[in-house]
Amino acid sequence: MSDHSLSSPGVYWHGDGPLWHVYWLYGVLGSVVLLALLAWISRYTGVTPMAYTLGAVALAVYTVWILVSVWRCAFNVRNRTWAHVARALTLFWALNVLFLTVFLGLDVLL
Repeated sequence: MSDHSLSSPGVYWHGDGPLWHVYWLYGVLGSVVLLALLAWISRYTGVTPMAYTLGAVALAVYTVWILVSVWRCAFNVRNRTWAHVARALTLFWALNVLFLTVFLGLDVLL
């Protein structure tokens, strides 16, 4: 690992951070916080096409960052099995986000 601060998102983007940190803290906890924030905003503003689009863009940017970061940090573990598990689960999560975005978008925009 490089001498970058582990709090910097760039560390994970470049694959220099520990897998557990990017996966559990930024991936799992981060997605819960982001989705809760988007749900809270939609509850109080309504799900307008503009709100949906902004939320979808935020989720897309986050998804790309977490997918690339987990993928690149995957082998920063003692047991390589966890690298493969993390990569597979991250791909499934990304597909889930894609399907949710498309189907909810169709519901909101049509």
